[in-house]
Amino acid sequence: MQVLKIFELFLLQPLVWIGLLRSYLTAKRRVTYERQNFHSAINSQLVEVRHFFMDSCLLGILMTIISLALGLVVSPVWVVLYEALATISLIILPGMLVPVTVFGLSWLGYWLMSPQLTTVGGILQQHGISTTSMSGNLVVNGLMLLAVVLGTTALLLRWHDHQGRSPKLQPDQRGKRLVRYQWQQLLVLPVGVLIPGDWIHATLSWWPVFTVGERSFSIILLPLLVGASARVYKQLPQIAWRQLATRLGGVAVVSVILAIVAHFAVLSPQWLLGLLAFVVVLTWVVMIQHRFDDRHQQLRFSDTEQGVRVIGLRPNTPADKLNLDLGDVILECNRKPVNTEAEFYAALLKSPTYVHLKVRNRQQELIITETAIYNGAPHELGIVLFTDQED
Repeated sequence: MQVLKIFELFLLQPLVWIGLLRSYLTAKRRVTYERQNFHSAINSQLVEVRHFFMDSCLLGILMTIISLALGLVVSPVWVVLYEALATISLIILPGMLVPVTVFGLSWLGYWLMSPQLTTVGGILQQHGISTTSMSGNLVVNGLMLLAVVLGTTALLLRWHDHQGRSPKLQPDQRGKRLVRYQWQQLLVLPVGVLIPGDWIHATLSWWPVFTVGERSFSIILLPLLVGASARVYKQLPQIAWRQLATRLGGVAVVSVILAIVAHFAVLSPQWLLGLLAFVVVLTWVVMIQHRFDDRHQQLRFSDTEQGVRVIGLRPNTPADKLNLDLGDVILECNRKPVNTEAEFYAALLKSPTYVHLKVRNRQQELIITETAIYNGAPHELGIVLFTDQED
């Protein structure tokens, strides 16, 4: 029963509900945009919301086991500061690096609130909260939690590398239509961590407290914000997300190594905060490298004068069997040259039971592919093209 009450208290956190609302709005905007620009939604399911629930629970359990096994201890003051900054960031700063940046800023704010630097820490101590002073172990635990944020984001990119294939149209300086793809997913993980002292028990008598040696600890479920938002203009989304996942996973490993070295080297809190800032900056470097790599690719997802370019593929449709990928250019449909969306569907109507395509792929190779389609429903083929522009 106590475990359930702890989980109920987690569900009362504003960060959880604002994160859920943010995920819902992201999914709703995507579906609405697809219906307005491509006749119907490429993926009508609110997958961002489903992942918010399922992945948060699964990864939260996994990270709680790891956290409690390592005995990660955090300050209640840092928890409050972190939750406040994370909540505000979701409301006013929906940027790509919000989770990692907010995590780093929360530790900077906690350091500024320490009694050695300001009177704020002394006031908090007078009210019975004696965990505001900086200590090496606390910041080492911060490095481990930062590794959790980065590692979890890398896992999400790997698990859902097929996500982020929804095209967004935008013109270039010459008015030519271009496409970008965006991967966006946020989670709020219920990560179990230790809080020193029994001040929570003094307020909530049912709160579990246990003693290790001469020290008392309580367990809370920390709402840990994880996720990212990344874009590509020239790379295949699935490949780009996997590459980004590998790099973020590498930064997570660096954070763990620094935490281990710092633990045995017994560094001062100021040096440890410098290491934490280094990991945050390294994450920014990874994201900048991701953008740099994309900008220096050759092919752009743009409209084409010869043929029609594939900019989206709806899941669970005949398009899955056509061996097509984003960026491919369909030159012929049912042996008829096509240069517009209208010509493509007119050619489809000539043969209501199957489709035969001549395609030039991203490697400039010509391929032939065909599959059966639903009789009388050519628009259910599942291929998304640039819509014809009105004169």
